[in-house]
Amino acid sequence: MRLWRYLWPLPITLFGLILAGIVKASGGACQRYGNALEASNGAASRLLWLMNPWANIEAITLGHVILARNTDTAARLRTHEHTHVRQYERWGVIFPFAYLTSSAIAVIKGGDAYRDNVFEREAFAVQLEGERRIKH
Repeated sequence: MRLWRYLWPLPITLFGLILAGIVKASGGACQRYGNALEASNGAASRLLWLMNPWANIEAITLGHVILARNTDTAARLRTHEHTHVRQYERWGVIFPFAYLTSSAIAVIKGGDAYRDNVFEREAFAVQLEGERRIKH
């Protein structure tokens, strides 16, 4: 079962590894945290902009790779993005399609494509719970 969690999202992870290689080659940092590789600094901001020039993407999860603008952003969003890693482990290669479908449903219902996406809501809830634990 553990191997399946890595194989199921592998095509997306491979794309993420290509982007992580670009980040590393441009002077950025790549570091493993838990079961994910975090790539930040260097060309990371430019790559995030290229993915969607109309959104201010701070970080994105691609399988077991997290691409973040810089190391501070990676640390701040670590819990949130690692929730997306676990979502990839559950949904595998269909996760991007499920994510987009959830965004479309949110918009059709009059909500926000990002904040009302069920996958984002889960990630924000996990992040909030982590922040509560740190404060107490």
